[in-house]
Amino acid sequence: MATGTPPTRDRQYRVLPVAEFTAGLPKHVVSASLLLADPRGRLLMLHQAHPYPGHPPWWQPPGGLADPGERPYETALRELAEETGLVPARALRLLAVDHRSAAGGWPPVIDFCFDAGVLPAGTAVALSAEHDQAAWRTPAGWQPRLQPEQRAWFTAVCGSPATAGVLYLHDGLEHSGAARPAARTAGDPAPEHHN
Repeated sequence: MATGTPPTRDRQYRVLPVAEFTAGLPKHVVSASLLLADPRGRLLMLHQAHPYPGHPPWWQPPGGLADPGERPYETALRELAEETGLVPARALRLLAVDHRSAAGGWPPVIDFCFDAGVLPAGTAVALSAEHDQAAWRTPAGWQPRLQPEQRAWFTAVCGSPATAGVLYLHDGLEHSGAARPAARTAGDPAPEHHN
């Protein structure tokens, strides 16, 4: 146990004003999407009518970027209503959170994917001007229509059983989130124990 007086500081500690402190924090974009199925297990996907900054028109589940101050759950519900005219049959269940690295001029994106349940067969989709097609296909039927960067994410969220916890993904790939201690070799010192 160490004794004596604590070391002195060479300089005065200054608390920054909130605006000055937060100006230096990393910027992230929040988005939300949802998986909506029909009674046959087919998922609804929408095809973009126009290119989006950084990628061509592609198939994607209903969803989009959060408005300022909007919670991810609210983003998912708003985007579903705007893009399809639909309302989920039940409360949304969070399936996955994906931290996407900055790429292609985009800042990092935190995407929340929700399970929106099953809609009755024959439910009509009212597309917005943002999309030019809507279709229902099985997850396997969607795979060849996805962009390469979408496939791992889509596989992970579609493979998450209803009883599983929330998936933590990084760039679409599953990540356990658990820190594992490094393996010890014979020459390593024994770990220290503190009481």
